[in-house]
Amino acid sequence: MAKAAQCGPTRRVVELGPGTGPVTSALLAHGVTPDNLLMVELDPAFVDHLSMLHPSAAVVRGDATRVHRIVQAHGWETCDAVVSGLPLIAMPLSVQARIVRGAFSVLAPDGVFVQFTYGPFAPVNPELIRRLRLKPRRHAWIARNLPPASVWTFRRLP
Repeated sequence: MAKAAQCGPTRRVVELGPGTGPVTSALLAHGVTPDNLLMVELDPAFVDHLSMLHPSAAVVRGDATRVHRIVQAHGWETCDAVVSGLPLIAMPLSVQARIVRGAFSVLAPDGVFVQFTYGPFAPVNPELIRRLRLKPRRHAWIARNLPPASVWTFRRLP
């Protein structure tokens, strides 16, 4: 996921649903600086855990459907990547749409939305992909994961 987000010291990354932080650690290990990382987590126990694990990075207790407001309140206009470990595929279309629309509302024009999934298909509803004019791409397939998983990237069509 860190490679798909094209991590680096100058890239601003928003992570949705970091949970216990394995992707967070990978983002930081791949060059994202703590001041360029904003984590949005709903579970207060995970927020506390992440705050202790990564004290220099920002962790906000919040709902991913409000990502636009959260990013603006953090003082950012845009970011370069939104990385999500949320189970989008299991969410109602209305919730999925609010999250994905919100992510693209804060992404720079050339920004990338990165999503992890266990399903064999793109984890964003095809109708939503069409409506938002997105280009999905399976970036990686992780066969060693149980169950096997995929990392997908979504970009705006020109």
